[in-house]
Amino acid sequence: MIVDVVTTKSPKNRTVLTFLLALANLMSFSVGIITAAILSRYMDVVEYGTYRQVIFIYTTLLVVFSMGLPKCYSYFLARAPIEYGADIVKLLNKLFFALSALFSIFLYLGADFISDIMGNELLVDNLRYFAITPMLLMPVMGVESILVVYGYGAMVLLYVFAGRLMMIVCTVMSVVVFDGGVTGAICGFVVSSAFSSIAGLWLSYWPFKRVTSYKSNIRIGDIMSYSFPVMMQGIYGFFIGASSLFFVSRYFGVEEFALFSNGYKELPFLGMVIGAASGVIFPEFSRMSGNGDDKRNFVALWRTVWYKSSTIIYPLSVFCLIFAGDIMAFIYGENYRSAAFLFIIVSVIGIVRVVAYSPIMLSLGLGREFANTHLVAAIMILALDVLCVNFFPNIIAIAMIATCCTVFCLFVMLITIAKSLESSLFKLIPLGAMSKILFASIISCLMARFLVHITGITNVLAVLAIGGVVYALIYFPFVSRLGVGYIDIIKPMFDIFANKFKTESSRQLMEESK
Repeated sequence: MIVDVVTTKSPKNRTVLTFLLALANLMSFSVGIITAAILSRYMDVVEYGTYRQVIFIYTTLLVVFSMGLPKCYSYFLARAPIEYGADIVKLLNKLFFALSALFSIFLYLGADFISDIMGNELLVDNLRYFAITPMLLMPVMGVESILVVYGYGAMVLLYVFAGRLMMIVCTVMSVVVFDGGVTGAICGFVVSSAFSSIAGLWLSYWPFKRVTSYKSNIRIGDIMSYSFPVMMQGIYGFFIGASSLFFVSRYFGVEEFALFSNGYKELPFLGMVIGAASGVIFPEFSRMSGNGDDKRNFVALWRTVWYKSSTIIYPLSVFCLIFAGDIMAFIYGENYRSAAFLFIIVSVIGIVRVVAYSPIMLSLGLGREFANTHLVAAIMILALDVLCVNFFPNIIAIAMIATCCTVFCLFVMLITIAKSLESSLFKLIPLGAMSKILFASIISCLMARFLVHITGITNVLAVLAIGGVVYALIYFPFVSRLGVGYIDIIKPMFDIFANKFKTESSRQLMEESK
């Protein structure tokens, strides 16, 4: 996953850096979708479900074994002169090597135990094949943070592109070309992880290659005191997102797990837009907090970001809701069209999670409230899932519980933010503009869906392509009539790149004239 943008010492424009990181986010999400789409078609449901379980186990345990250390790269490097950077990276990498070794040993020796918990005996051997992966990937989890701190946004983009491309090639080839099944996919994942590890370790020290390094005064105790609260927040948040997958895997079997893991997946672009917005507003909120700005300025900035994000998220979310069945069939194949209802349920979250809540809460000193809210939501979802599997076992019910608890968590955080800013929800959220965008999106997309339906077109790709074009042709004039100006939103980005181009051109002309 791509890190949040931090304040950089590089003179590179923050907006351009955010844009590059947004592209990197898009690549990561896209690769996940592409890989899942191919593997779903070339593996049977049991094999694919097993592969997804292995990845789920790894990402679940990673939250614990990483102990919040990935965030430490951004935190400590941004606050220290670059001369101490190499020593800080070296210390953090040593910690990661130690933790990754423990993680790998746990996966190898605990494969039988984990297999029993997940209810799938195929996991035993595949987990042992996969066990080396933590030692390959964990020591390079901070490489993106390192590069971002020093302004190497383009390098992040290149690293993510090369790593994700290798993942697709190795994983997919093992299944499609060599017919390796789930074991082949796992081995392909390990090979691509080795590539990422070698490249990542080299890039970790790239910013310091021409810098005289000195020993820093940062100790392991300093790192742990910072990382522990971050780890706890991560654990609470992950329980909210991952508990449903665990209960489906444990009580409904590997086939239902495959269906659930593909269907109950938040919109790929959601994280991309939110991550990019977070990268812009986090430094700004921090600056405002440090300067003691009037709370009304916080509200104004929050409303602006919410409005701009909703202009992207709402139309795309509505399209995914109305064309859910075709999207599932297009990505994963017709066997997964039944996962559409799960996709609809999870897509509701996008209506509420329009912006990142952590930047403003941390800037306002609400870190404890942020963590406690996630803790309460995690307890709720675990308790309700237990009741569900015992009294009305159904994966649709599991999905609804997850969505309701997530939305509850988001609303509690909204109320907390509003209270801290001495405002109200109605003032904090641009309800008028949001309603216009949502109304225009729903009406336009329903009309597009109807027009495609009456044509009798059944080809999934044609339905999505024609539906998307018709939707856009109806939506943009409609929403413009309602007073939503997309040109005013997009124009600043073009101005930034235009000014950057003019500056570079002027500099080159001056150099040539000399």
